[in-house]
Amino acid sequence: MLKLFILYTLFIVSLSAESALEYDYETDIYYSNASVYIDLDKENENIDASNLSEIEIYTRLLRHTFSPNIFLIEASIHPMSLAGLYFRSEHEGLYKDLSYKDFNLIRSVTAGFEEPYSLSFFIGRMLKFNRKNEEHIGSNRAFIGYLTSIGDYSIKDNKAYYDKWINLEFKLKGTRDQKGENLDWSFRFGSRIHDNRNFTNSIYIGARRSRIDFNHNYLSWLYNSAFAFSLSSNATTFELIEAELILEKKFPSLWDKSMSFGLEIGYLYTGPNRYLGELQEEGINRHVLILRPNIKF
Repeated sequence: MLKLFILYTLFIVSLSAESALEYDYETDIYYSNASVYIDLDKENENIDASNLSEIEIYTRLLRHTFSPNIFLIEASIHPMSLAGLYFRSEHEGLYKDLSYKDFNLIRSVTAGFEEPYSLSFFIGRMLKFNRKNEEHIGSNRAFIGYLTSIGDYSIKDNKAYYDKWINLEFKLKGTRDQKGENLDWSFRFGSRIHDNRNFTNSIYIGARRSRIDFNHNYLSWLYNSAFAFSLSSNATTFELIEAELILEKKFPSLWDKSMSFGLEIGYLYTGPNRYLGELQEEGINRHVLILRPNIKF
């Protein structure tokens, strides 16, 4: 299926003789990436959705779901996931000492990311939010379309297991960072398929919305907060295998309007059949408290 997807996207790219390449990157202590954008429509360079409301953005993208104008290749790395893997492999004794019943501090800080890195391919519709007097757009974009991600390791309790996995996803996402305000959203539905039989194949839904406003009181929950939730079920039996809910308080920097701090507090439930075979026998921490400090530049 992945080979067919790649061949299809390359075919789409080949139809556009004047495709333009654009490169970008994003840094974050939990999710950092480097991307290549391939414009499939020359007019795409002139699209500016800066003045559209959030609802208008969703509406315009949904109307053009089956009319792709962008192909995206992204390589991502998850620094905190890697830090958790390193800490447990090198300091197993201390890792265990930081546990109390079902709570482990390292697992709590790094929970929620199933892989250390990934490679993704996206084809769909894109809108740009142009910054006044700035040529670099960066992450100021909104997307709707089809995402395929691949990797070769999955993580359980800060241990990595060899696992050729593939993620197939329909996604609506975007970031608008302008005039002292950052709005970020993501709505997704998909399936995750594992080669390692100790991991359960799943289907899932998820949503995330985050807002930072430097023009309002940094203690405000209305203008400076975020939420995220996701539900995963067994792809065959539809049994609930994982649920996550996160609330985050954002704190805009008082001295730099490109920086903010955040603290996420959440809950991760893992069902008894989330893992199979040897991993199930190792035991499953079914209830995990999530604490994630974060810095955004």
